[in-house]
Amino acid sequence: MKRTLAIILTLAMTLVALCGCGASYATNSTSSDASYVEAGDFGWYDDYDVEEAVETSEASSGSVYGDTDVESSSRKLIKNRTMDVQTVEYDQFVQDLKSYVSGFGGYIESSSEYGNSYYSSSLRSADFTIRIPADNYDDFAEAIGDMATVTYSYEYLNDVTSTYVDIEARLTALTTERDSFLQLMEKVETVEEILQIQSYLTDVNYEIESYTARLKTYDDQISYSTFYIYVSEVRRISTETSNPTVLERISSNLSDNFYAIGEGFKDAFVWIVSAIPYLILVAVPVVVVVIVVRVGVKKSKKKKAARSQETSE
Repeated sequence: MKRTLAIILTLAMTLVALCGCGASYATNSTSSDASYVEAGDFGWYDDYDVEEAVETSEASSGSVYGDTDVESSSRKLIKNRTMDVQTVEYDQFVQDLKSYVSGFGGYIESSSEYGNSYYSSSLRSADFTIRIPADNYDDFAEAIGDMATVTYSYEYLNDVTSTYVDIEARLTALTTERDSFLQLMEKVETVEEILQIQSYLTDVNYEIESYTARLKTYDDQISYSTFYIYVSEVRRISTETSNPTVLERISSNLSDNFYAIGEGFKDAFVWIVSAIPYLILVAVPVVVVVIVVRVGVKKSKKKKAARSQETSE
C-alpha cells in the first residue's frame, strides 16, 4: 500500500512538471527523467520500462522540437490579407467574387452590405471575410486585383511553428503519462488507489483534449488563409499614376474638376425633377394667396376710383 501511494505521488509530481510551460519542458527533460526513474526504482512492475518509454517519447518529439533550423516547407504559417477595392460594376463584382471563392475551394465566413436603402440611394459597399485554401492564396489575391481596382492591400503572416511543435511535444509526453497511469491501474488492488489514479487520469485527459483542440485550431488557420475584403462602389475609377508628372497632375485635376461639375449639374437636375411633387404642394397655396391678394387689390382700386368720382361730382 505504501509503495503504491509513493508511486502515485511520484507520478502526480511528474504530471505537474509536464503541464508547465513548453520551454521548461524542453530544457528540463533531465529532471523529468529523474522522476520516472524514481518511479521505476519503486519496482511497480517489471514488464514495463518507464525510463525507456520516456526517452522514446522525448526522442520522437525532440527530433522536430529541438531543431531550430526548421525547413521553410515545414513551417506552420497563418496567412492573412486585408484588401480595399473599388468597382464601378458593384453587382457584377459581388457575383464574380462568390464564383471565384467557390472555384478556389473556399467559402465566405461572413459578409455585410451597406447603402441603397429606402431612404437613401447612396453608393453601396460591403465587407467580406473569406477563407481560401493556403495553396490558392496567391492566385486568389491576384484574381481580386483583376476584378477590381485595389486601393489598399496588407498581408501579415503569423509563424506558429515553435508553438505548434511545443504543443505536439506536450501531447506526446502527456500521452505517455496517460499510458503509464493506465498500466498502473492494472496493478493496484484497492478502491482508494483506483480512485486516486482515475483522478490523475482525468487531469491528464483534460490536458490532452485542450492541447488537441489548440492543434485543430492551428491546423484550420494554417490550411485556410483568411481574406478581409472591403469593396466600395464608385462612379469613376481614378487613373492617376503612382509618380505623376506636372502635366499628368494638371490633366488629372482638370479631368476631376470637369467630372465634379458635370456630376453637380446632374445631381441638381435630378433633385429638381424628383422634388416636383413637393414644389407643387408648396406652389398651390402660394398661387392661391397671390390670386386672392390681386383680387383684393383690384377691388380696392375700384372702390377708390368710385369714391373719387363721387367726390368730383
